[in-house]
Amino acid sequence: MFNILTDKVIRFKRNDGSVDTASLSEVLAALMQDEVNSFPALRPHQRHAWHAFLVQLGVMALHRDGLSKTPKDAEAWLRLIRCLTPDFPDDEPWHLVVEDIKKPAFMQPPASSENKIDDYKNIVSTPDELDMLVTSKNHDLKASVVSSGETDDWLFALVSLQTSEGFLGAGNYGISRMNGGLGCRPAFSLTPSIRPGIHARRDIEALLERRENLLDEHDPFLLDDGTDLLWVKSWDGTRPEALSQHLDPFYIEICRRIRLRAYNNDTLYAIRATSKAARINSRALKGVTGDPWTPV
Repeated sequence: MFNILTDKVIRFKRNDGSVDTASLSEVLAALMQDEVNSFPALRPHQRHAWHAFLVQLGVMALHRDGLSKTPKDAEAWLRLIRCLTPDFPDDEPWHLVVEDIKKPAFMQPPASSENKIDDYKNIVSTPDELDMLVTSKNHDLKASVVSSGETDDWLFALVSLQTSEGFLGAGNYGISRMNGGLGCRPAFSLTPSIRPGIHARRDIEALLERRENLLDEHDPFLLDDGTDLLWVKSWDGTRPEALSQHLDPFYIEICRRIRLRAYNNDTLYAIRATSKAARINSRALKGVTGDPWTPV
């Protein structure tokens, strides 16, 4: 359910002020045509995570197809993104909800067996409760208040958590792209415009040119045919499963074991499990992973 590649689940505001709803492939096409003014459901702290996700996805899709320029139509983006997951003709890695735990869902790794469903003991009812921010003191940003969250609220929270979260105690490990679990993921960028489409297009084209340099500088951690979408690979949260090399220069990572579910095929909620180790063993790198937005 909720195939973000084809279903219109992402709200965006056009330059004329009207609000439209589109699929991920349609959003990428609109961005490349500079038709997007903003995303109404995107919270300020989620902006870089969403921008980086779109850019990394775009770079890997274009590189896989041997292209150097960004297409401007949704059908082209749909084909390019599907080429990143050729083993899944039913688009499971792009569905927000996949009941079979042995199959991936968007930003949600599969498990090795059905029995692993017992690991998912914690229920998350709201997208902001799933999100990366620690808001236990409730001083500024209140926690668990988005009681009627839309589909894109969950989408943005999932991207934010899986690509930006740090260490929050045993069983809750953080991302590789920060200098230690109590650090943060920096977001430094040059852009000819603050408009999201122009910014995304500039970064995609710049990183395509930068790819070979990153491979030379970060071998063997980064590899030309390395793992790109980490949620497609099975993960039960064990130490031997931790990855330490052979990742694509623009890999999109995950750091938590999450599965989304739906009440009556409509209202989303999440279940989550802990892990014995971080998904990527990058402690020795101290945050120097080739992330293009991290100043070193």
